[in-house]
Amino acid sequence: MIAPQTAINLIQSGQYVVTAHAACEPRHFYTLLAQRAREIRDTKIFCANPSQPYPCFTDPELDGHIEIEAMFLNTKVRQGADWKHVHYVPNHMSRWAFHILTTASMPRAARKAAYWIDRTKTPVVDKPVDVFWGSCSLPDQRGFISLGLNSCYEPEILRRAKCVILEVNPRMPVTYGATTVHLDEIDYLIEQDAPLPVIGSPIPGPEEEKIGALVSELVPDGATIQLGIGAIPNAVGRSLVGRRDLGVHTEMINDAIMQLFEAGAINGSRKTMWQGKIIGGFVYGSERLYQFVDRNPAVELHPASIVNDPVRIARNYRMTSINSAIEVDLTGQVCSESVGHRSISGVGGATDTHTGAQRSAGGRGIVALRSTTKDGKLSKIVHSLAPGAKVSITRNDIDTVVTEYGIAELAGKNVAERVRAMIALAHPRFREELLHAAKREGYL
Repeated sequence: MIAPQTAINLIQSGQYVVTAHAACEPRHFYTLLAQRAREIRDTKIFCANPSQPYPCFTDPELDGHIEIEAMFLNTKVRQGADWKHVHYVPNHMSRWAFHILTTASMPRAARKAAYWIDRTKTPVVDKPVDVFWGSCSLPDQRGFISLGLNSCYEPEILRRAKCVILEVNPRMPVTYGATTVHLDEIDYLIEQDAPLPVIGSPIPGPEEEKIGALVSELVPDGATIQLGIGAIPNAVGRSLVGRRDLGVHTEMINDAIMQLFEAGAINGSRKTMWQGKIIGGFVYGSERLYQFVDRNPAVELHPASIVNDPVRIARNYRMTSINSAIEVDLTGQVCSESVGHRSISGVGGATDTHTGAQRSAGGRGIVALRSTTKDGKLSKIVHSLAPGAKVSITRNDIDTVVTEYGIAELAGKNVAERVRAMIALAHPRFREELLHAAKREGYL
């Protein structure tokens, strides 16, 4: 057990440091990092979905001292971030651990021998990460701690790091799955008693409620579902309350999942994999959600390399993936991570789950979005994606698109059929403009 300042001084120049993300982000580390960064150089920090605009993200003088790689962005980091030392790394969530470990001193030519591709092979670099810094629960009487609300890459990286530092928080829930670690695997502990980061649960408006009702028509009893985050997934959750025997295989367990479980809609009785279990990669939401998963044997967390693996996703009968988007073009290209050239989030597991669900027997990948921006001024069904917009799901992988105006099943349809279906999903005020553009470009 060491003091936070002692721990931060263990971070040295030229190291590769990986931190836990979302509700398990190590607050001592990020609070002290800016101060320590001025004393070191060329240190790379990996993170995802930070909850606060810590000084280490916003101080322009840290360029050259540290380089922060973020796998998923949010408003807290985008505002005021100095992009000379903070960078977004495009990557599917299923490959986050792969990226972290192969980036850390492993030659590109040697990556195919990495242990998670073929676990019978000897890893090329035994301990590629210098420091893993995360959070955990209090130890139990046998010396085991829980990594709590995250398992996306944390268990894999912890065991591949030369030095492991964890902030012990008595408020951290104990979860089951891949999150259990013995104290023998940890080098240093730091006391941390603070509320865990939470995210709000947006209240659906009338448009979102219509979308939720339409999506629920596509989800039969007994289906296994994946829900994203935001007002639309919350509306979908409300509309699914009447379903029975639903299962869950999702990257993020949120409040909507908890509410469906408490309503009796989710029991996992018809699941093909992990029957009866709510399976996820991490938990992020309200304090009540954290209480719900604490020591709950119905919930298990596993690495995203497993949970978000499209092949494993496909093994779930009637797997239904429900994600949202920023805009979708008339041929089915989906942008869910940027507004033009400006990255605002990340692809996360959207492509993993969307493509995996389509390979499932009776499965479906759904992209649900409002037809317009909230002020109604811009159409989110567009002739062409905005210049610089990033394609999160290609038109070759698109399945089903839903707005408050209906459902478009695009998989297997030709371009002209897709264009007609997508125009029908647009707000009536924009349909004539979209039709004219489609004819001008020869789509119709």
